[in-house]
Amino acid sequence: MSKIHHFKGFSVVDGYMKIKLNMDRFSRQYQEAQYLLDGMVMDSMIEFMPMISGDFIDRTRVKSTSMQGTGFVCAAAEPYGRFLYFGKTMVDPATGSTWARHDAEKVLVSQYSGKTNAKENLQYTKSPHTQAQAEWFDAAKRQYGNTWIRKVKAQAGGGRHGR
Repeated sequence: MSKIHHFKGFSVVDGYMKIKLNMDRFSRQYQEAQYLLDGMVMDSMIEFMPMISGDFIDRTRVKSTSMQGTGFVCAAAEPYGRFLYFGKTMVDPATGSTWARHDAEKVLVSQYSGKTNAKENLQYTKSPHTQAQAEWFDAAKRQYGNTWIRKVKAQAGGGRHGR
């Protein structure tokens, strides 16, 4: 037979504590903080993203905006976001060409078993984004992560604890 001790708001069973907290009053603040964080992450990544015409960034921003507040951010929109984000050239597995056939699943140059003139690593233009690089979320997080945390804590109703 287990030992149960009841207290106002929680019970202790055999030394384990079970607590039921009503967090409803924080829901709006937490949702607004998540929305803020998602927007800051997207905005912070832009200076590290490669840009020629701006189309890729616009597509990525639209997709991220549609998910803002969910805790997910699109770092690289289709159709060429995956290889741009990782900075690796991808080729058609049958032809070795960077132009793939319709519905072909591209592979990395290093995974292609034939001969190709494609180079493994992408070279990003530094105009207009001088900090353009692969894995731009990580670069933005390194540079702005502490700012994200500070602003989200303030939005969530705190910020004094854990500084």
